Amino acid sequence: MTLPKPSPIVLPRSLPNLITAARLALVPFVVEAIAREAWGTAFLLFAVAGLSDGIDGFLARRYGLTSRLGAILDPLADKALMLAVLVSLTLAGLVPAWFPALLIVRDALMVIGAGLARLASRPLETPPLLVGKLNTACQIAFLAWLLGSRALGIAAVEAEAVAMLALAGLSVASALARGIAAWRGGAATNR
Repeated sequence: MTLPKPSPIVLPRSLPNLITAARLALVPFVVEAIAREAWGTAFLLFAVAGLSDGIDGFLARRYGLTSRLGAILDPLADKALMLAVLVSLTLAGLVPAWFPALLIVRDALMVIGAGLARLASRPLETPPLLVGKLNTACQIAFLAWLLGSRALGIAAVEAEAVAMLALAGLSVASALARGIAAWRGGAATNR
């Protein structure tokens, strides 16, 4: 006896975007939890947001649900979450102001560079670089550590200071690598 083949899973085309929008909607709740020093809640919400990032990406790629909106919304939600958490932790006195300032300047320079490249008809179609992915993963892990360690009452101020310096260096390296890759890619397309 042969069993019938299971029907393929049909998901709404907008499901990954809805998950991304939910992640974006979590941002003010994470910020509010940090402001109240409710570290366990802040960590839990941050973790849920992180999981949602993996889930929406998986669904989009696995089931062909990628979209132009998702390509814009997903990194926007990631940046909004990370920057909001960083600034909130700075206001709470856990992160020195230079750290989020460096990351904001880095991102602003990358956006300006992309805009200038577009104006100069030098399209920036460089794929994500390994150093950029590593940078993002390390930043997320660092923020999760800051929230989780506070929730558990663990103090590691010296290690956190060293980690911030290492992350700052990785951030600069990531921006330089992206700029070089974009310049080479743009130069190759304009020959």
